[in-house]
Amino acid sequence: MDLYFDNAATTRLSEAALKAYIDTEREFFANPSSIHREGMKAHKELERLRENMASLLSVPASSLFFTSGATESIATVFSSLLMQDPGKVIISAIEHEAVASWLRVLEAHGWKTARLKAKGGFIRKENLEAELTPDTKLVAIMAVNNVTGAIEDIKGLVETVREYEKRGRRRIFFFSDSVQALGKIPYDIAGLGIDGASFSAHKINGPRGIGMLYLRRPESFTALSSAGGQEKGKRGGTENLPAIAGFSAALSEWLSGSEDKQKRIKALNQRIRHTLEELGFQLFSPEDSSPYIISFASPLPSEVYTRMLSDKGIAVSSGSACSNNAKGEGERILLAMGFRSEAARKAVRISLSNESDEEGVDALLAAIKEIGNG
Repeated sequence: MDLYFDNAATTRLSEAALKAYIDTEREFFANPSSIHREGMKAHKELERLRENMASLLSVPASSLFFTSGATESIATVFSSLLMQDPGKVIISAIEHEAVASWLRVLEAHGWKTARLKAKGGFIRKENLEAELTPDTKLVAIMAVNNVTGAIEDIKGLVETVREYEKRGRRRIFFFSDSVQALGKIPYDIAGLGIDGASFSAHKINGPRGIGMLYLRRPESFTALSSAGGQEKGKRGGTENLPAIAGFSAALSEWLSGSEDKQKRIKALNQRIRHTLEELGFQLFSPEDSSPYIISFASPLPSEVYTRMLSDKGIAVSSGSACSNNAKGEGERILLAMGFRSEAARKAVRISLSNESDEEGVDALLAAIKEIGNG
């Protein structure tokens, strides 16, 4: 059986999530917005699932909104700016394209933008503070980088923004793409003090096509389009109840004993890191990065190296799946971190899941050793 180490791109749907999806599709088939008995039954289940996920994340149920995925959650936040007078938006230079692509749109509508340098993969508080201006309306910094697994000091960066706010009169919306953080590192949404965050179910063994948007103060947020008014006007369209049920089941499963799971994955991560270092490979992932992601410079162009591993029945990624669809995207992120272009073009990402085990890692490392370091 092929070995799968591309879990940062997507994970295998768990049996628990699949069962929840199927059972919900069968039992709660009606539109949750309908006012007949079956519709009200579906609506009650929708809110039960929202309450369950809110409880797991220790946030109010009123702060969670279901979307088709993290990309839509991000778009909901950034598109809302188009209804405001132009101001300034600050993002990190290593954001996923789902965030970074919005700068071009905003600039075309008269907004000022800034991209923060991320030497070694990290945003410095002083760099953020230097870019804050009286017309800054939004700051967006991802919690965990999807290419290297670098973990940002979101709490400290939020504090920097809040201190600046005290000297001015404008409230600044702090948004964090948290797709690679949920269930994979200690992550306290409320404790971070962020205003918004995006999540995606298929990164934690949930279904594809379902995501979530967290809004700390939803009453103060106006979406560009409310469509049919579902999700309290924040995201219109009939709710994908079976997928939401699968997301809830997957999240429950991932967060159950998460500390032990992360400790086990960290041990596997360390084995892989040590082997790569012994072979002389340059690592892009910091030592204290997410245990689920290890990125390194292969001895060959990344596409060639990933194909060689694929021929041995091992799936890894050349940067990130989304980056593979947008040529040069992974390289853009690594260059922004300060790595050389030659090394960035050879980037290979190994990403683990809670299903990863010693036997699979043994086979992966044996294949890497067999290919050699060029």
